[in-house]
Amino acid sequence: MRNHLLLFVAAGTLMLSSCTNPGKKNTTESPTPEASTSEASSENIKLEFSGTENFTIKNPKLKVSLYGADEKLADAPATLITEKEYEQKSVPFTIDLPVPKDAESKINPKPAGPAKYYVTISWDSDGNGKADEKGDIFIDYDKRFPNVKLSNEPQKIYLKVLK
Repeated sequence: MRNHLLLFVAAGTLMLSSCTNPGKKNTTESPTPEASTSEASSENIKLEFSGTENFTIKNPKLKVSLYGADEKLADAPATLITEKEYEQKSVPFTIDLPVPKDAESKINPKPAGPAKYYVTISWDSDGNGKADEKGDIFIDYDKRFPNVKLSNEPQKIYLKVLK
């Protein structure tokens, strides 16, 4: 039970530090050119997005971001590894997110132990001009935290409408 509590606290800290730290936001998309120039410089992770609600999508454009952090450092902010924009008109859907082969080396501070990865989305699905607000499609953190492994096995991410 204590381990579950510690894991929950660590996950919450990672989520909050990545959401509230404006200095970690990378506005350049340096991983994208690498992914488009050579298949050998990146790998893909397959993400299956699903949910149990009826989703109304007025704006199909969303951004999927991959973050990495040292699994043993609960108070260190996560590092943006890569992000890519997609267009989706319905849920469920599956995407291939390109990930640089040197993803772990991009994490700052450098992981002393194993690295942990998770994804986020930013989606103005209701088309009101503001993403990640009431009425938009968002990751269902209550169902499962969106931790991912850097493998090409399909990984489920659960979605819900923010209320």
